[in-house]
Amino acid sequence: MKNNFIPVLIFTLIASLLPTIIVRESFGGIPYLVPFTQIVILTGASIYFGFIKKRRHLSQYTFILTAIVALHVLAAIVQGMPWWRAFFDVNTFTGNFGGSVLIKFIFAIPVIALLLFFYKSPEEAYLVKGDLSIKAERIGWLGIEGNKISWRRLAVISALLISLGTLLLTLFTVTGLSVPDNLGELPGHFPLIVLFALVNSFSEGIVYRSAVLGPLRKVLSKDHAILIAAVFFGLAHYYGAPSGIVGVAMSGLLGWYLCRSMYETKGFVSAWIIHFMQDVVIFSTIVIMG
Repeated sequence: MKNNFIPVLIFTLIASLLPTIIVRESFGGIPYLVPFTQIVILTGASIYFGFIKKRRHLSQYTFILTAIVALHVLAAIVQGMPWWRAFFDVNTFTGNFGGSVLIKFIFAIPVIALLLFFYKSPEEAYLVKGDLSIKAERIGWLGIEGNKISWRRLAVISALLISLGTLLLTLFTVTGLSVPDNLGELPGHFPLIVLFALVNSFSEGIVYRSAVLGPLRKVLSKDHAILIAAVFFGLAHYYGAPSGIVGVAMSGLLGWYLCRSMYETKGFVSAWIIHFMQDVVIFSTIVIMG
């Protein structure tokens, strides 16, 4: 397993947002050459590893990464089309986030299909609920003792605490703890906020967790598999809120915790609960910030 970590990390970084970040921050803009270079490298790796019996698992993983990059390119093309922009007005919350969430969901479906094709059963690909009665293993730096609390309880408690922390951080850094002017718009948008949060957290869970943990579960150790998925998820949020290194670090830590819950429960629901509630807070904040 140790021999697999470095190549898995390298190809995950190639498939991540890192090449785009480097090019954009160094030269400005995003040349179309970047994603196509990613696709060529990952496709070549998938073909190469396919001829090596002991590395065939890497062929499947790099193929899935290739598909994810290609789907991101296709999503960008679709979102740039006039008919899409006409239907999803980016100047409104519903149009902007509705369109983004919808296309994430649509392109998560092929990833699910690939996982089921390669790994046959939903259980192998972390596409099942999982056993929430399993007690969490020790996480010392969070004060969680081993085999003391089930992930059913811990997921809900974590979701509430992480969401509260996100809310307080946003209010403190953006509004200075003052009451936002658009607070009255929140009730009218709340049903859509919940819907968008459900779909967004599900779709990102498939692409950034199931698509990594499923292929790597028997390839890397628990700690290494979780770390790879956390890095992939963290880098995807470089241009999020908060952005930059802080955004990557915060999202990476969250991704690590979500992957930990998935790995131990052998399913995605515990992570979905946590991610969903945080997305509710984030989308609500976007609405009231105008």
